[in-house]
Amino acid sequence: MAGAAACVAGVATLAVLVLASTPLASATRASHAQLSARAARSAFHPILTPFKHPVASGVKPALAPRDTASPWTPLATPPPFGTPGTMLLESDGTVLVHNEPDNDTVAATNQWWKLTPDANGSYVNGTWSQIASMPANYAPLYFASAILPDGRMIVEGGEYNGENAVWSNQGEIYDPVSNSWRSVPPPPGWTNMGDAASEVLNDGTFMLQHPCNTCLTDPEPTVDDALLNAKKLTWTVIPATGKEDPNDEEGWTLEPSGQVLTVDVWAAVGGSQLFNPNNNTWSFSGSEVPNGYPLNPWPVVEIGPQAEVPGGNVFVVGAGTSTDEYPNPCTTDTPTQTALYQYAAGTPGTWAAGPEIPTVNNEQYASTDGPAATLPDGNVLFDASACTYNIPTHFWIYNTGSNSLTQILDAPNAENDTSYQTRMLDLPNGQVLYNDGSSDMEVYTGSGAPNAAWAPSIRSLSDTGLRPGGTYSLSGKQLAGLDQGAVYGDDVQDNTNFPLVRITNSATGAVTYARTHDWSSVSVAPGANSSTEFTLPRSTPSGRSTLVVIANGIASAPRTVTIS
Repeated sequence: MAGAAACVAGVATLAVLVLASTPLASATRASHAQLSARAARSAFHPILTPFKHPVASGVKPALAPRDTASPWTPLATPPPFGTPGTMLLESDGTVLVHNEPDNDTVAATNQWWKLTPDANGSYVNGTWSQIASMPANYAPLYFASAILPDGRMIVEGGEYNGENAVWSNQGEIYDPVSNSWRSVPPPPGWTNMGDAASEVLNDGTFMLQHPCNTCLTDPEPTVDDALLNAKKLTWTVIPATGKEDPNDEEGWTLEPSGQVLTVDVWAAVGGSQLFNPNNNTWSFSGSEVPNGYPLNPWPVVEIGPQAEVPGGNVFVVGAGTSTDEYPNPCTTDTPTQTALYQYAAGTPGTWAAGPEIPTVNNEQYASTDGPAATLPDGNVLFDASACTYNIPTHFWIYNTGSNSLTQILDAPNAENDTSYQTRMLDLPNGQVLYNDGSSDMEVYTGSGAPNAAWAPSIRSLSDTGLRPGGTYSLSGKQLAGLDQGAVYGDDVQDNTNFPLVRITNSATGAVTYARTHDWSSVSVAPGANSSTEFTLPRSTPSGRSTLVVIANGIASAPRTVTIS
């Protein structure tokens, strides 16, 4: 979450949950009795995420030195709706954006909007249109989401529904072809879901986390997960065999092995685990090392984004140690630790210390929930704000090769921002779309270039003579890329490890994205083989053109095609 330690009304403030290192029982839920038997002091309540925006800090953003160009470019047309929130990249190259108003009363709406790039493929000069709204009784904030292999978008749960903190168990799935929503029933027995994390596994199965049950009355920590049959919209709840602590507040990362990495946030001794989809079990994957502990423990219980880089290593942005929560001033003046998970095929992996996020003006900067985006060059863009949910925000690049940080120029509205309000999304042209919950949406342009070995490659194309409206197929390697693109602490999932198809007219330079669907895999393993179908828009210009596959902003070598 981007959560506060404030409790829901009627839920008393509870003591820290300190779990032993042995796994919980294999039952799908960890009862209070189980946890009490295993804890020095055991109690639990879900962490409540704030949604009100702080007032301006008055701290000016870090601006460019004279004659230095800013990497930030505002959208030519600001969003024509309340407040941009969660963003997902559709498989046709458009961006779907949820409307989450900034009025300190209503946390979210049921509305979604679409940003379509212009004829040159520019998102800066893109245009807005509204898509169908979700049902009137479902207006979630901080929810699970993903683009599924058939191209539909799924939304599950919600810590808030409108202005009410309810830990909703509602869900909806959006079909971009029919521009319509369909309700998804909750997994059996799940009365709450809230800000559940989610992941699309290698084979395309959508996996959903269960943070807690009866969250508002008698909070019950949970460890179970559920797998979705996307065709039937039915769930299979799986026992969390081997899971060592509750799910609430934990993020997930898909590794090249097909396993899912999580960092334990409730276990006092730290640690991490891997989920194996072959047998639906969790196993220990090492503990963080001294000077490399990214968790802000009780009463904050937050962690920053887990940003995967090509090869499977994961940079975990730290949530700091401060309990100076807005509107209290930030008085903590120590650097924030980060962590680096070092992936090694066939092993649990190891942990190392990442670089510290330095203090700025004698204030701690951390990501108590917030975004990060893996760039095409393999480095990671992220932001961090003062203490806990405080302001302002600054920006850094994690340099993968040197395990170091470089502070960069701030986005224009940084003085008013705290990290949990911000979002990032990898775009197919290699840029990053950024929003801070205001009308000023920005595009970040980096200066690095990808390693040629990271690019997707097309092995076969069903036809080189393509017609508008037609559906075709292609296969190749690394079609989903080698990382998951943009990430967030635990309240947002906007991964882009799936193939896009871009067609460029050779005579005019006009850019068209075909809608990809029925991907065979979203694996981020080097050399992974997969295939996808793609359907051309009826507006695709005719003539000689080039076709490329793109994953996370990195394009394949072009194939020549003719649109007739």
